[in-house]
Amino acid sequence: MGAALRMLSRRDLSEGEIRERLGKKGFPPAECSAAIRRLRDLGLVDDPKLCARLVRSYRETRGYGSAKIAWALRARGIAPDLVERILRESSSEEEELAAASAALRRKFRGGLPPGREGAARAYRFLAGRGFPPGTCRKAIGGHSSDILEGEG
Repeated sequence: MGAALRMLSRRDLSEGEIRERLGKKGFPPAECSAAIRRLRDLGLVDDPKLCARLVRSYRETRGYGSAKIAWALRARGIAPDLVERILRESSSEEEELAAASAALRRKFRGGLPPGREGAARAYRFLAGRGFPPGTCRKAIGGHSSDILEGEG
């Protein structure tokens, strides 16, 4: 339990991260589970709250879309079903579109590059940020048909 508390003193961790780190330190699985249960009972570990906070943070500060957020949260050891539920509850299509538009404005401060190549570049940027194809097309606006024709 002491090792887990020291880990949590540095930053919030998910149950999966704690389990993995304790396992690497040689703690048996039963002890890891008992420590996590105790931390959960004390309110020191709360995956749903951590997940909701990270979704907001990744969307607002990093400009990530749902797919990239889901990947980042799963990489932190948060259960996939919890990730999907929190993403569904915390964001709508309108919010996702607003986040994609904001990411485009930050990336292309002088406006989108002209022509098909510029639209394709913007599309790749948004797709790399984890935004779904429909959201990418809507955020880019009238350039979506050029992108689809140019990437056959």
